[in-house]
Amino acid sequence: MRDMSCECRGRILVVDQDDWCREFLSSIFKLIGYEEFKLVATAAEALKALEETAYDLIIADLKLAEQQQLLDDSRSRDPNIRFILMVHQHGLSQPLHYHYLEQVEVVFKPLTLDDMVRKIRHAIHQKHLRRMEEEIRRLKQETLRLLF
Repeated sequence: MRDMSCECRGRILVVDQDDWCREFLSSIFKLIGYEEFKLVATAAEALKALEETAYDLIIADLKLAEQQQLLDDSRSRDPNIRFILMVHQHGLSQPLHYHYLEQVEVVFKPLTLDDMVRKIRHAIHQKHLRRMEEEIRRLKQETLRLLF
């Protein structure tokens, strides 16, 4: 088995009403070495968790009752937050307009281990990359300010 430990760390919030899905994702996090994650069943619990802690990645079921409010509130707190939205392949009634947003990945249920590991790593990596780019931009501006 190949090494699945993760080189980037981040805080992950999972929002899914299905116990099996939360347990599956918890197992994945432990497998790849993530220790900072929270599992909740509703958007209301997720919004409360966001008040208490900053997260790098939110993994949520698309069919959550208040998922739009969750996305909007999360993004207003941190414009660079990443999302993985889980969609049920069967019975998909909503258009997937979220898929076109820059910071949103879409995965289909039933989830697969390899696909989720890849999406989680990519999302955390992109969040850290964006943070580093912003820091570089800030340092360049500071350097220019000091020189002139």
